[in-house]
Amino acid sequence: MSDGLLDDATLAKVEEVLQGACGLTLASSLRRSLEPALSRAALARGLSEVTFLRQLLLREPVAVEAFIEHAVIGETYFFRHPEHLRALASRARVHPGTFHVWSAGCASGEEPYSIAMALMAAGLGDGGRFRVLATDVSGRALLRAKTAVYSPWSLRRIEPDLERRFLTLLPGQPGQDPQHGVVPEVMRAVDFRRHNLATDAVPSMGFQAIFCRNVLIYFTPELVRVVLARLVSALAPGGLLFVSPAEVPLTNGLGLETLDAEGTPVLRVPLEPWPALEAASAHARRDTPVSLTAAALRRDTPPPANVVRLESRRPAPAPASRPPVPPAAASVARPPPSPPPPGMAKARPGDENGLLTRALAAAQAGNFEDAEALAREAARSMCPEAYLLLAMVAEARGDLFAAVEAVRKALYLEPQLAMGHATLVALYSRLDRRDEAERARQNALRALDGLDDEHPLRGVETTMTAGGLRQALSPRPSQVGWQGAR
Repeated sequence: MSDGLLDDATLAKVEEVLQGACGLTLASSLRRSLEPALSRAALARGLSEVTFLRQLLLREPVAVEAFIEHAVIGETYFFRHPEHLRALASRARVHPGTFHVWSAGCASGEEPYSIAMALMAAGLGDGGRFRVLATDVSGRALLRAKTAVYSPWSLRRIEPDLERRFLTLLPGQPGQDPQHGVVPEVMRAVDFRRHNLATDAVPSMGFQAIFCRNVLIYFTPELVRVVLARLVSALAPGGLLFVSPAEVPLTNGLGLETLDAEGTPVLRVPLEPWPALEAASAHARRDTPVSLTAAALRRDTPPPANVVRLESRRPAPAPASRPPVPPAAASVARPPPSPPPPGMAKARPGDENGLLTRALAAAQAGNFEDAEALAREAARSMCPEAYLLLAMVAEARGDLFAAVEAVRKALYLEPQLAMGHATLVALYSRLDRRDEAERARQNALRALDGLDDEHPLRGVETTMTAGGLRQALSPRPSQVGWQGAR
């Protein structure tokens, strides 16, 4: 019997619903992420978990759609992994003709809009020289993406000059912070379409770049291979594939080259066939990646490359302005207000009233005052995740010192909270306190000692495994702003 919201038998039934609805099967290490997803979906529908779970197991369409949205749509924000966008811009500048990009699993739209903004900032005009196709399995997520209105929560990593250029301030609802709208020229550069990576054929062919980040972790190894094969087939020769750092090892054996983008691996389809592409058993590649520079991208015939073994090259948050904070594991769930039916187990300690679930939902909606009040109430039960959420709210408001103080309180309660130490890496880096950032990085790595790579970590938002965080914490060259040192 699980000590979470669902016992193993009920959890298996919930996963069957997810698989039947959209073809997705979570990797074993991520199945417990369905618990907070169920809580968030029930909250969004205004139902108790008991009622929502009953509707879900009956496969009522509205409940299934709501569950899909919260189960497969991860937390995202503008200019996540900015080194990927710098690499994309470098490639796009030297490409003749229209540069086509596919954002696969685009969620609520921050990623494809970031792609368009990065290409415009790189001098590619208002979309005439490029097009971005953005797809997702969730119709509701696509509706929100097409609306293109976001709270400050989604903007917490964007550079101020890009925010001023590509987003407009909109009046917020009473009691809420102001919202931000994407400017029309960026919206015109992005086309949205519903698409299921697990079951559908690719929407087009000949893309110069495909982004599929933090999606493959939701698939079984067998499905990962199928999806990756489809993605690679949709890329033009020389096309780039962007996955999250933790997902790069999943691409081994696909005949892709690896380019070194500021210490972060970027995958590329060779410009012409080479033997490893034709031999099914050929999976070894050179250990030295090709540097992602204009000269390397202009090569007529690039040499075969070997995917870098990430055990020896693990990217980390840049120790300069506004590095990305690794996503945290949503490890708390809101229990039903009434006695649970068979198959339901006791809720996890620290969130007996669903305060963290409600606080996170409020923060994501831009209601920072409500989020802070709910998180402070949750913190009374000595829950470290509550202080991590307070830190995230403070950071979104621009108060980095308050964010640091909140993380320190979380670590006082749980000194081995790896996501807490990792959050300090980013905060100290933004404050230009590099020595403290390095100490926080070492503390985070020590907190991961002895944990299996697939071990899910405690945190606030989306699932991060120990292996993924190890990769994200490895040093790489510092950068200044999203465009790097200029």
